[in-house]
Amino acid sequence: TRREEEKKRKVYRKRRTQSKSVPSFPLEMEEQETRKEDLATEEERLVYRRRRTKPKSTLCFLPLELTSEILLRLPPRSVFRFRCVSKLWSSITTDSYFIKSFETRPLLQPGLLVCFKKDGKLFVSSILQLHLVSKDSSSYSFSQPIFDRYQMEFPKEYSCFLPTESVNGLICFQDKSGKPIVWNPNKRQFLTLPRLRKSWESIAMLLGYDPTEGKHKLMCIPSRRSSDVCQVLTLGSTQESWRPVKTNHKHHVCFHDSGRCINGGFDVKFEKLGMIDLPSDIHRDMLINYGGRLACVDKVWRKNRLWILEDAGKHKWSSQDFLSPFVHFNESLKTYFNLKGYTHAGEFVFVPSMFSKFFYILLYDPVRNSFRRIEGMVDDYDENFFNKGLQRQRTYVLYTFLNHI
Repeated sequence: TRREEEKKRKVYRKRRTQSKSVPSFPLEMEEQETRKEDLATEEERLVYRRRRTKPKSTLCFLPLELTSEILLRLPPRSVFRFRCVSKLWSSITTDSYFIKSFETRPLLQPGLLVCFKKDGKLFVSSILQLHLVSKDSSSYSFSQPIFDRYQMEFPKEYSCFLPTESVNGLICFQDKSGKPIVWNPNKRQFLTLPRLRKSWESIAMLLGYDPTEGKHKLMCIPSRRSSDVCQVLTLGSTQESWRPVKTNHKHHVCFHDSGRCINGGFDVKFEKLGMIDLPSDIHRDMLINYGGRLACVDKVWRKNRLWILEDAGKHKWSSQDFLSPFVHFNESLKTYFNLKGYTHAGEFVFVPSMFSKFFYILLYDPVRNSFRRIEGMVDDYDENFFNKGLQRQRTYVLYTFLNHI
């Protein structure tokens, strides 16, 4: 009928209108994503992309060369601490090539290492060897800050503390039984070396360093009798054992000194001992490294003269006089200061042999003829020491190591 046909037409029109106004589900989702993209700013999109592409660990994606270069620019204390960060960092910092590069890097500043023993502990301080100049006066004095200070246990068997000089970061001494001990101040570690095979009653130790192979070597010679043999040990080698080396000269130590690691004398690389004729007018107990050359102090103190080795092969020496005496008495401090050595910064270092509560180190600039002073003190100094039945002030021995790295 006509009414039924009209009804069917209305239903068809209604369905057709709904199909045009209501999109399909996938099309609706795509339009919503497009709107979101349009509303997002450029900055938000960049942040979103970075979050999606950010790795779980940034360290793993750094090139090995870049990581090594970053670690080479850090101070020694930080490098040793960062060994615990990961196995990769530990392998980098313990690699022989990295250690050699670290020791020879130009950023490494030599320092002045001072220490003393107190109540079974070793108190250590490091001071930069900065050559500071005053424009107003030819003589000046100030306190220089200590950039590293710590204390460590000092075993009782190490009570005999007669150390060598600091050679490329290492220092050696002997314990009560005569065993050599290696001290690494940067790592704060002691290492006991094997006992000598030779049955020498008393020995003198000399520590050397071969820069071509990056190895330390320890040489021992008798100090109370003559011998034509010395004992040599290479530190860090797989076979840590002493080996005899013929010296072709009868020798023994006739003065209390730890020797100097310098060109001439004992060839560390080829392990050969040479002889150098000394000037007759020198003080044999005073050997120093003067700008990379061996130097001796004249035995007549008032001359203020230094004898400098010019050619070890030709036994050629030159002399140079200075204005300041090498045994200096400071009127204000009422203390004698003995010459300890010469820094890479161009200053003579004078230290007291003993001190009580405060210690002072004098640095003398021979070019400007001026002094500067470094001060230190003992923490928790026992002011009641007089009340313990001892009619003297408590004193300590000050050990000083120049050009320590």
